[in-house]
Amino acid sequence: MASHEFYMSLALELAKIGFGFTWPNPAVGAVIVNRGRVVGIGYHRRVGEDHAEVVAIKDARGLTRGATMYVTLEPHSFYGRVPPCTDAILKAGIKKVVVAMEDPNPKVSGKGIEMLRRNGVEVITGVLEKEARFLNRFFIKYHKKKEPYVILKYAVTLDGFIADRNGNSRWISNEESRREVHRLRGEVDAVMIGRKTLYKDNPRLNPRTVFPARHPVRVVAGTKFTDDLSELEFFKVGGKIWILTTTSAHIPLLSGNIEVLRCGKDNIDFKCFLKEMYKREMLSLLVEGGARLGTTLLQNDIVDEILIFKSPKIFGGGISMFTQELNIDNQGFMLYEEKKIDDDVMLRYIKNGVFD
Repeated sequence: MASHEFYMSLALELAKIGFGFTWPNPAVGAVIVNRGRVVGIGYHRRVGEDHAEVVAIKDARGLTRGATMYVTLEPHSFYGRVPPCTDAILKAGIKKVVVAMEDPNPKVSGKGIEMLRRNGVEVITGVLEKEARFLNRFFIKYHKKKEPYVILKYAVTLDGFIADRNGNSRWISNEESRREVHRLRGEVDAVMIGRKTLYKDNPRLNPRTVFPARHPVRVVAGTKFTDDLSELEFFKVGGKIWILTTTSAHIPLLSGNIEVLRCGKDNIDFKCFLKEMYKREMLSLLVEGGARLGTTLLQNDIVDEILIFKSPKIFGGGISMFTQELNIDNQGFMLYEEKKIDDDVMLRYIKNGVFD
């Protein structure tokens, strides 16, 4: 007979399908097993639609009495956009619920599990919890710390440079790595670069090579902008743009869906910016450079995750990832994942305790 971990891994794979589409809800998957057979599966597709538990119950077509449900997140027990999932589970006659992790949302947190147990349902918790917490790390940080989850991304050569001596950085990583970045752009709430990267690389910064779950707000941070901003590709692409700057900075007048956020007097206050994102129910921020911006964020304890795409290319000199001596390990980051992407290597470092 298959183990709890086997069925929970199926539920996690289902949850991943909805990741990015469910904002501001978490990604959740569910599997129903009866007499050793999977009779129902489901995942949360998008906000306002049925949650994973209800989708799986409907998929089971009445074969739920006495069954076991595997779900990646604690079922909710309150009336929100949809009715409580705990009610649907009880009505379906499910006798055992295996939960990967407790919901960090204070509206739920433990209440769903308690409701099920109080009504005679056996509940097992903590199965593949680490994997479930990683999947919903944006959601956890947002509810636990009241801040968005911040990812700092770099493409770097084998000898540690993000650009050559002339500042050119196209293309260090391979096509598949770049596609992975575009996928990530389509899963986060906002993507940010610094002013120097804006002028040097002239990026569009939107997700293009994949079908995106969402179109993030594109953010440029800086204090000294010239009047030719409208000529840059960044401002020609449709979608919402934020210019993150200070109260004393001059910003040229621009038309379109552009908002100026002023945080700090002489230097940008990034903590202020995170608070502004939280107020707007934004759970995640991807930062794509450059060296000065990344260094500043790390020094101010802003970053939760560092994602490095290491290429086999060698420059022999150029611009390093950080403008000052910084050791990732000494900053409290641990290597969480390492995988090959064609001839690149993707390294994911996560700060200790960030989604506990």
